[in-house]
Amino acid sequence: MSDTQTHSGHEQMKKKAALLSLAAAVFLTSVKLVVGWYTNSLAILSEALHSGLDLVAALMTFYAIRVASKPADRRHPYGHGKMENLSALAETVLLFVVCAYVGYEGVHRLMEGGSPVVPSLWGVGIMLLSMAIDIGRVRNLRKVAKETNSQALEADALHFSTDILSSAVVFLGVLAVWLADWLALPPDVAAIVHQADTVAALVVAVIIFKVSLTMARSALDFLMDAAPEDMETRIEEAVSGIEAVRSLSRLRMRSSGSEYFVDLTVSVDQRLSVSEGHRVTSQVEERVLEILPGADVLVHVEPYREDTKNSLLGSIQMAAHSLELDIHDIRILRQHDGGIAVMAHVEFDGAGNFAAAYAKCKEFESRVMAEHEGVTLLTHIEPDKNEQTSSELVPGRDSEADLVQARIEECAKREPLISNVHGLSCFRTPLGLEIVFHCGVCSCLSVLQAHDIADRMEKALRAQPGVESVLIHMEPGDEEPVCRLLGKNQG
Repeated sequence: MSDTQTHSGHEQMKKKAALLSLAAAVFLTSVKLVVGWYTNSLAILSEALHSGLDLVAALMTFYAIRVASKPADRRHPYGHGKMENLSALAETVLLFVVCAYVGYEGVHRLMEGGSPVVPSLWGVGIMLLSMAIDIGRVRNLRKVAKETNSQALEADALHFSTDILSSAVVFLGVLAVWLADWLALPPDVAAIVHQADTVAALVVAVIIFKVSLTMARSALDFLMDAAPEDMETRIEEAVSGIEAVRSLSRLRMRSSGSEYFVDLTVSVDQRLSVSEGHRVTSQVEERVLEILPGADVLVHVEPYREDTKNSLLGSIQMAAHSLELDIHDIRILRQHDGGIAVMAHVEFDGAGNFAAAYAKCKEFESRVMAEHEGVTLLTHIEPDKNEQTSSELVPGRDSEADLVQARIEECAKREPLISNVHGLSCFRTPLGLEIVFHCGVCSCLSVLQAHDIADRMEKALRAQPGVESVLIHMEPGDEEPVCRLLGKNQG
């Protein structure tokens, strides 16, 4: 079923529920007025006035639902849903009026007396009937309000649920008056019992006032776009649980009748592609819709800013990726004046035009420096080594490889912390020899100490004619003379 069909079905459900509530209000108001007038029961008359306001409220709710169901237009881009909240607020004003009248009349009767209440089973019966009708009405309204997320029907359900309680109080008061007459209680006792009707009316007034105050606050909150705190917390937890979302920097919610509008900003890794960013946006929308089905969700994605060094490195890598450049050997150095100097090697097709490569490097430098004030980026252009032809030289078969191996062993002898030199690979390229080998390093050394040893060996080997690059793979050595020596000295 499409969203349009679902929305149309919800509107029909809300209108039907509102009409049923309206019919119930007409019936109850008429019957309570007749019985209250006949029995002179202030409690039943107050209930009749209460039901009369229920009738007015039901009419307002039905009208508000019709207006709220209109589609959004240029003047009302968020739709007409606020009409439901405005209707709920107007309903509370009417209820406050009832409270004032019933409270005044009740206090007047208690202080100065009034016309006696006529005992009647009609009053008892009508209050039982009123409670039965209200129970059915509340169940139907709550069900439809939950399914359609209607604030107006939810307010009606809350309103009429208090009608059940107030009707029960009036029922007890009217029953007490009838029992006093049926049991033929002494006049003094009967006079006190007859006041139960007035006390019941005052209790009803208090109940109405409390519910009206709650409804007024709720209606004002919705009209002023106050977002439920628990809902925001649930959305924050759900969105923050998405792996690609680094942070949730802004979340705004507003409601228009039964519809919610959610606007949020999330930060993601700035190296993500457009398609990956769109995928994250879809995930965020799905998480929000799990909590607020049918909500209108707007997600804004922005790059995540980390600390200066990581942010700068990420910007360099992202700029290179957007320009389809292969970069390596990125160095970030602090200058004495507080600035940052960055050096990077950029690879191009060795047969390509140098001027074109230079122009692309300048664009790369400009992008990075425009984003980071105080940063100077210098690039070194070199041919793509992966495209170069090479041939492997094998020790024992190629004399050049034998010379390299002898040179490595000679360098290793000058480094007592180096052991087990093995795994030599030697390649001839147009730029020179590429040398790779493995060696063991004393495991008690720090990373800096181990790197210094490898760096000395690399420099010694690169000093040989025809050597282009050296890569030494270090691993914990089998022999640890320094560690053993330190152990003896400590002993």
